[in-house]
Amino acid sequence: MLAPGGRAVLSTHHPTQDWLRKGGSYFERRQEEDVWRLEGRSFTARFWREPLSALCAAVAAAGFLIERLVEPLPAASMRERWPEDWEKLQREPGFLVLRLVKPPVA
Repeated sequence: MLAPGGRAVLSTHHPTQDWLRKGGSYFERRQEEDVWRLEGRSFTARFWREPLSALCAAVAAAGFLIERLVEPLPAASMRERWPEDWEKLQREPGFLVLRLVKPPVA
């Protein structure tokens, strides 16, 4: 619950990231599944793949306005530990950060 005038921050995969990785139509909405590996363990991650316009429409339908949209570059500290990922994220967007505002009730 957010009071009118309140703000929320949302971070998610950049819509082009999964399209570049998996191909197909950028505009298709579908559920995806990835396997993530960390410290010798595997985790299944399920998520929805959708274009940016669908994400923005969902934000609007929930009653929010997008106050700011950021496509962040990776932190410099990432370069030493994961140089290949850091280099890729210098060229291809990986994430989106949205700052949302709940407009005052008219």
